[in-house]
Amino acid sequence: MGLFESAAARALASSGVFLFMTVLLIAAARRISTCIGLYSLQSLVITAQIVAVSRMHHSAQGFAIAAMVLTVKVAAIPYALYRIVEELKAPRDVSSSTSPSQSVFIAAGLILLSFFAVRPYVGVLGGDEAMLAAAVALVLTGGFLMVSRKKALMQVVGLLVLDNGIFLAALATTFGMPLVIEIGIVFDLLMGVFLMGLFVFRIRDTFDHLDVSKLRRLRG
Repeated sequence: MGLFESAAARALASSGVFLFMTVLLIAAARRISTCIGLYSLQSLVITAQIVAVSRMHHSAQGFAIAAMVLTVKVAAIPYALYRIVEELKAPRDVSSSTSPSQSVFIAAGLILLSFFAVRPYVGVLGGDEAMLAAAVALVLTGGFLMVSRKKALMQVVGLLVLDNGIFLAALATTFGMPLVIEIGIVFDLLMGVFLMGLFVFRIRDTFDHLDVSKLRRLRG
């Protein structure tokens, strides 16, 4: 293994720590804009992981996927979400059913659970244990955000974090998916964010707030 490959392997092994930090920081964040910025940072770490894996396996396709993720997940989607936040002119707190300290405690528990969940399968699936655990932690944390956050925008962020976890799991276990599949997934994700943005504006125009928990009153 050459010098660059060795450096890529070391970077890949340590990058999981940064992903765990973003999980805890998103759980503790009080403002939607902070969560969006942390999602962008999280996507940037995943981009670096794609570059490292591509370097190790000499995959030109991997570099193309990294460029696509950098453009869409690190730049385009966060920019679109920031614009939605600005246009809504609504209170920007996350409006959670749990306190920041409780959310951090739950997120830390999900990280520990992720390590216990992937440990029996590391030898079978291959890949780095921390990277696999980070993938599971992102999926679980995304689900937790979607359940615990009351505002529609935060539920969109939760969905995006969950998508990052699925993407990272594919990278860790199969060294990425074919480029055409990645393009399809990213396109679906962009359309999903676009439709959720329309949905958020519709909620605001109809109910003068973004708290989706109040929609329960519509149930018969």
